[in-house]
Amino acid sequence: MRKLSSLVVAITLAACGGGNKQPATETTPTTPTTAAATPASAGTVELGELKFYAGDDLGMQLHANGHLEVKMAHEEAGKPPETMWQDVGAIATDGTITSADGQKHGQITADGSLVSPDGKTAPFHLEGEALVIADKKITIDDKGIVQGGNDGGHPMRIEGATTPGLRRTALVLLAVVMASPDDGDAHAPQPAPAP
Repeated sequence: MRKLSSLVVAITLAACGGGNKQPATETTPTTPTTAAATPASAGTVELGELKFYAGDDLGMQLHANGHLEVKMAHEEAGKPPETMWQDVGAIATDGTITSADGQKHGQITADGSLVSPDGKTAPFHLEGEALVIADKKITIDDKGIVQGGNDGGHPMRIEGATTPGLRRTALVLLAVVMASPDDGDAHAPQPAPAP
């Protein structure tokens, strides 16, 4: 449950932070990934199956219906850890981010910013196919490897981010999760160093 709480807190923290918003452009996808993918237009989010890996460990999944799941681990002394998938929220094609109980936590705007329900802008934004956090630009290469950001840790790979719209969706979700405070048992994957 602590990881579930961390993601909900991460969404709230990301939506409540301050920051500058920069204009961003969105490219219309030219090749659909699957029949289940929902293409994006300006100001909207493209949905499709995305899998987020830290090294070879699958830790988070976005489904084509916008529901986000994270792998949870429950540990008790003397017993092997039990893992399960937990629905922690959703992202809609209109850019609305909600928790699993349906409460709105943020809205992705046409300029690539994330705005909380009370109007505060998150400390990151999308700029084309890049996530901008302070002075860092994070991108996803053609193999799905996250480039830029914090160096070290396990390289993050995102399977399914094959169109500009899906890369933007993956980067927003990555930003929300990376904003999560370290709660001792959640380990957010770190992006790979830039080449």
